[in-house]
Amino acid sequence: MILYSLKKGKMKKNTPLWIVWIGAILFTILFHNKTTGINLIIFNAFVVGCLIMFKGFNKQNMHHIVLLSGVIITLLTGFFFHSPLAITMNYISLILFSAAFLFPQIRGVHTLTGISFLNIGFSIAEFFSRTFNIKTYKSKAMKKMATWLTITIIPLAIIIVFIVLYSNANPWFNTLVTNTFEAINTMLITIFGEIHWSFIWTLTLGLFFVIWLLLGKAHSGVVKAESTKSDELKRKKSKFRYRGKMTGLKTEYRSAMILLVAMNVILLIVNFLDIKNVWFGFEWQGDYLKQFVHEGTWLLIISILLSIGIILFYFRKNLNFASFSKPLKVLAYAWMTQNFILALSVAVRNLHYISYFNLAYKRIAVFFFLMAVVVGLITVIIKIRKPGTAFFLLRTNSLAVYIILVGMCLVNWDVFIAKYNFRHADTAFLHLNFMQNLDNRALPWLIRDSSELASIKQTQYKTFDFARDDIYMTPEAYQARIKWKRDEFISTWEEKHWLSWNPAEHRAYQLLTGK
Repeated sequence: MILYSLKKGKMKKNTPLWIVWIGAILFTILFHNKTTGINLIIFNAFVVGCLIMFKGFNKQNMHHIVLLSGVIITLLTGFFFHSPLAITMNYISLILFSAAFLFPQIRGVHTLTGISFLNIGFSIAEFFSRTFNIKTYKSKAMKKMATWLTITIIPLAIIIVFIVLYSNANPWFNTLVTNTFEAINTMLITIFGEIHWSFIWTLTLGLFFVIWLLLGKAHSGVVKAESTKSDELKRKKSKFRYRGKMTGLKTEYRSAMILLVAMNVILLIVNFLDIKNVWFGFEWQGDYLKQFVHEGTWLLIISILLSIGIILFYFRKNLNFASFSKPLKVLAYAWMTQNFILALSVAVRNLHYISYFNLAYKRIAVFFFLMAVVVGLITVIIKIRKPGTAFFLLRTNSLAVYIILVGMCLVNWDVFIAKYNFRHADTAFLHLNFMQNLDNRALPWLIRDSSELASIKQTQYKTFDFARDDIYMTPEAYQARIKWKRDEFISTWEEKHWLSWNPAEHRAYQLLTGK
């Protein structure tokens, strides 16, 4: 069956190279010196259309359906909300959707992710082999080339991502990066003359991305490796025995019982103290709550990872099927339930944080993280009951994480935060330094008149002693900053190319100008 599937995969029609070049040129036309808008729709239509035309869409394949839905949802939210998260998830969805066509029988999103990274090198090697009509793609030289490309391009891509992240987070680093690239650009102009280097970079990026999406190669080894994995754990006879009267299985059972009893008792104490002091006895003393939430979150992360690791170890083999293992399973269920209570405690901590310090990106992300945690705990319980394998946990949780990430894109968070935080400025701390950095699409809700800001200032000073600290922006400085952002946005929007048009910024422009 596997060999038939592999042959069937190879019989699929290859994407013509002229389509790849059209895609690269189209990407350049759409995105060179432009922001995201209508161009995102056009590029998605091109890629999805090519994948379906040359690879074949399977309506019965769950990943084809789920990932196509993810592409459409993130495309719409990226276009209508102009959200960086949604736009990033759209590109990720396109990459995974492309990988799903290579071998439709792949069962895990985590496997598709691995195939996607492998294909960075192999797709480029395929491009060169077909461009220069190299017949020996499967030769050792070509495989070495693909491997070399994979191990060099992936780190390079990660380095670029972190440079962008650090540039956005650190203004001094951003200045250093900008000056470095300007120096490189000046050097290139000196050597080669006036060349539109930004156009060349965009074309190169577009060519690389289109090659990655449309020229991926199926890796039979990955599929064969996954085909040996099963959701259901099978009983296997083991020749290994511990020395002594008790068999190895019973010794392992006793070890697990001691550990799980101890862990349940410890976590019971932690949960009791959290319920007593966080759920019902919480009193804010006017201090920062950042550490209050972070310590609970880290405790939860460590507890979940330990829980999964221990459960996978003790329930990896025949202990699942032993007639005397029922008490151990009950203890495991109790531990998972207690981890669920721990997750609820983190949610309560986060609610307290928001209640006194308003919304921020990380505080919102905590709730989605907790959703993933709950799914993980449920799947661990199912794994014990079935009994299931580690592959089952990876398969179900990777899909759940992807769906949760797509779900995060369904809200225009910057606008939501702007409305919520000002609405609760009389009871929660309004961090103007954070508010002035929200996206331009939230500008209509960030602009406040002097009397309202003065009233907020008085309320903040009375409620929060630290609000007078010099590190926090004054209402006057905030108002000046927002006015500058408003003028800059209006000027930039009026000069935007039609391919950069998007409803979120268009609505903000209309509300700000009355046009």
